[in-house]
Amino acid sequence: MLPDPFSERNRLPWEDGLTIEPAGPDALGVSVVIPIYNAGEFLEKTLRSLMCNDLEGVEIILMDGGSTDDTQEICSEYEDLFAHMEFKKDRGQSHAINKGFARATKPLMYWLNGDDLILPNALTRIRHAFADSPDADVIVGDAYMVEKNLEKIRHAMYSPKTIQFDYLIDYAANHLIQPSVFFNRRAWEVAGPLREEMHYAMDADLFLAMARECQFVHLAEDIAYSVYHEECKTRLSRAESITELAMVQAKHGGMEQARKTLDILVDLYNAEVAAERVEKEPSITDVGPDPELLLRISAAREMDARRSHRLLSRITGSEARS
Repeated sequence: MLPDPFSERNRLPWEDGLTIEPAGPDALGVSVVIPIYNAGEFLEKTLRSLMCNDLEGVEIILMDGGSTDDTQEICSEYEDLFAHMEFKKDRGQSHAINKGFARATKPLMYWLNGDDLILPNALTRIRHAFADSPDADVIVGDAYMVEKNLEKIRHAMYSPKTIQFDYLIDYAANHLIQPSVFFNRRAWEVAGPLREEMHYAMDADLFLAMARECQFVHLAEDIAYSVYHEECKTRLSRAESITELAMVQAKHGGMEQARKTLDILVDLYNAEVAAERVEKEPSITDVGPDPELLLRISAAREMDARRSHRLLSRITGSEARS
């Protein structure tokens, strides 16, 4: 039975009557890194979701980038949960994750953002799945994208085909839900660490590198909730995240897919312009392209084309120098 939450609003809906399934003495150990910064609104739910799992043989490493909210107070309530806690300014999420994994000692590795949730007994099922598939380097479970109140938005259900490189390279359309992905130390050594200059698509970069070199296995069970809310980086900085993803796709040889991803920016721009017209002229119901709008869209496409050209030239040049 879980202790009472620090705040009652953070009690998870599945806590009452929960039976925690033991992983067993021979289960592979797991290092869980939690990178956070000002995550006080969400963190307790994340921690309690981990506690709805058998944590024998699991080390939890919390890397806080110098939060100024009540994050540290929440962590102090759960301090017995952690193998290591660090509260120190860092260079961003990728840096925090890399520092956490540098401390990891277990054969299986995983990171859980401070606003996402792992589902009950998911850790046990993942550990058993690695035991049942000894050649697996990466195991991908199914997952939900949910609102802050845990209302379900989308159910991400994968298959052996959809977790392979040739499918994942079109990452904007076929992306993995990060908290449903576990990997072993070999996969991390082959594809890691995360590129610290990246702030949005570092997981895509890592998983595509792993998909090239490692054995992926699908576990057809729901593993996690990825919480999509107003403060999400990818929601606040949509254009930046799309552009960074295109760079990742180009880096991994997906030139056509990178251009397709950049086209999303044009579609967003088109929608914003149409919305502006409706707001200025509420009587307008047909917001199809007019000459001025077509010129602006054309300019946006040219800008994206120039950005793509510079990107591909830079990547090609750096590959030639390496």
